[in-house]
Amino acid sequence: MDDQTSIYESLRGWILQLPGVREVPHRVGGVEFQVDGVEFMHSHGPSWLDIRLSKEDQASVLKTGQAFPHRAQVHSEAGWVGLRIENSQDLGKAKRVIQLAYEKAKKNPEDLKPR
Repeated sequence: MDDQTSIYESLRGWILQLPGVREVPHRVGGVEFQVDGVEFMHSHGPSWLDIRLSKEDQASVLKTGQAFPHRAQVHSEAGWVGLRIENSQDLGKAKRVIQLAYEKAKKNPEDLKPR
């Protein structure tokens, strides 16, 4: 199962089973995942994820090496992190980080809405 497309499809299925999550096209390409209309992550192909966290969760996942800073400084400052899916062993890490983002979006949706 180490084919990146099937790994991504497995992760996508897991994301879409989270209550209230829907998938929409992302404004700059790729796929966006929203909960109650608020984006909490998006993907650029089967191996590149951008995930929005609280500043506390962002600091924690960066410190523990579960993700890396977002490529764009402005997004990094807003709590976004990047995560690469290279093989099936990366799924557990990805799910943990995505779960944090999902919970943040469910609990404090106003914090994530564009200003």
